Amino acid sequence: MAEASGGRGVTVEETLHFHADWHSKNVLSLLNKLRGQREFCDVEFSVGSSLFPVHRAVVAACSPYFAAMLGGGMSEAHRGQVELHAVEPDTFNMLLDFMYTGSIDVNVGNVQELLAAADMFQLPDVISACTSFLRSQLHPSNAIGIYMYAETHACQDLCSASLAYIQSHFTQVTREEEFFNVSKELLSEFLSSEDLHVENEYQVFTSAMSWIMFDVTKRRRFVYEILSPVRFPLISPQCLAKYLKHVLTDLSLQIVLQKLFEDYNIICKPGRPLQRPVKNFGFVKPRRNARKFLYVAGGYTRLPGERWSDSHTINMAECYDSFSQRWSFLPPLNYCRSGHGIAVLHGKVYAVGGESDSLIYDNVECYDPAVNRWTILPSVMTVPRCGLGVCVLQDAIYAIGGWVGSEIGNTIERYDPEVKKWEVVGRVETLRFCMGVTEMDGFLYVVGGMSDLGSELRSAEFYDPVTHDWTRLPDMKERRAYVGVGTLGGCLYAVGGWNDQKEALRTVERYSPVEDKWREVAPLSTARAGASVAAINNMLYVLGGRSSTRGFAAPVTLNTVECYDPDTDTWLQLGTMATSRCEAAAAVT
Repeated sequence: MAEASGGRGVTVEETLHFHADWHSKNVLSLLNKLRGQREFCDVEFSVGSSLFPVHRAVVAACSPYFAAMLGGGMSEAHRGQVELHAVEPDTFNMLLDFMYTGSIDVNVGNVQELLAAADMFQLPDVISACTSFLRSQLHPSNAIGIYMYAETHACQDLCSASLAYIQSHFTQVTREEEFFNVSKELLSEFLSSEDLHVENEYQVFTSAMSWIMFDVTKRRRFVYEILSPVRFPLISPQCLAKYLKHVLTDLSLQIVLQKLFEDYNIICKPGRPLQRPVKNFGFVKPRRNARKFLYVAGGYTRLPGERWSDSHTINMAECYDSFSQRWSFLPPLNYCRSGHGIAVLHGKVYAVGGESDSLIYDNVECYDPAVNRWTILPSVMTVPRCGLGVCVLQDAIYAIGGWVGSEIGNTIERYDPEVKKWEVVGRVETLRFCMGVTEMDGFLYVVGGMSDLGSELRSAEFYDPVTHDWTRLPDMKERRAYVGVGTLGGCLYAVGGWNDQKEALRTVERYSPVEDKWREVAPLSTARAGASVAAINNMLYVLGGRSSTRGFAAPVTLNTVECYDPDTDTWLQLGTMATSRCEAAAAVT
């Protein structure tokens, strides 16, 4: 106590609050040392053939289980030695070490035993460590096992994480051994989920059938129960007919499935016309995570009667919802652009390059659906490009070829979203622009386009981003510039395009890597050049483009959309976009 200045006799108390951060850690460390020396220990646990002397205050403070056992009215409270069951000595020793040190090493060899014991002894921090480790180990080969283990031990966070993993990797999970050994109840739970990440409902059907066929003698009788969650109205009768004829070898099961399909009015008998389901069983919408959004942005538009010079580059963007089957407007691009590329990476849509009024862009803008906004990226390409090709490979965006000013670009450049920078990574094999570019099986495919001599090309090739090698494909039948390209069912499609002899093309060619051959498929309903192409749920969508010239009139841009069903080899008209556009770009999320 000190006297205040001024002679008034007023006193002021001075208090110093001191806190030693290391104190509790040191105390636990000393208690652990005492445990190792068996000093001041007041209870001993017998686990198997091992004895563990401990301080009951420490274990009771760490575990409600031991607090109730040693401090309540239970008989163990008055014993010097307590026998524990359902835990191995090594596991219990690790848990004791954690209680005294706060540290534990979790690995593949001990995680299951640690989690079970921590659950029994009510050690939430150890449970959290084990569940975090198991989440990091999730893989298609073990996800179901981890999910079942988490349910057994009521680990809700791990249960939710493993179920989400199963749903998002469903097609991979269904090829693993664990899947074929699940109970029919658990399988039905999976198949009923709205959140399965599947391309189409046929994948759900074939997964269910593979489970049945794994032990067909015992599981045949469950076919109606197992297939009841399958949304048959979303599967084409042709797919089901092919499955019955070429895949299913069990005759009795063929008969059962034929009856099931007839119950759904899916007629697959030889000699009878294939029909779509006419009954509504409540399963006519795709699953929530099979829902896709088709984005189309930019391009140019030219109305009937307008001159060649009357085309207008646009910045309008639209989105097609595969659930509602309706188009809606998005916020416009920051720049009007046509002849650009588009790519989807990590759920965001990137518009790359392009041109407007003869100004070629090197910039990129990104649309984030979460905030519904386009943003200009600070990083630009190494050169301006229009009529280029863009796709995603190995978690990066690749841009290739196109006009780079007064000449055709001969470089390949890559944008890494982690470092936010473009860099040149290779050279093109053939100079071309206004070609089709897409990714398939980890390779970058380039199809058609215009050569440096001004002629349309029928050549195609693919690029290996690992070896940087190019491989030539067989030539297409038609020369195609301004060609739309997409992939479907492991095949490459070249859709429409333009050449100086036939102008806008209706023809479509499909390349099979297995056959190493191009084949013509059903032609488009409308001849299109500069159309955008994208695949959704095993259907190929073709949007916009331009028609052929009529006399001296300039070709008009189109707003119509059609889609191709590879099972029936037919095209279906799907209405119109709000805006006619050519040399736009489309992508799917």
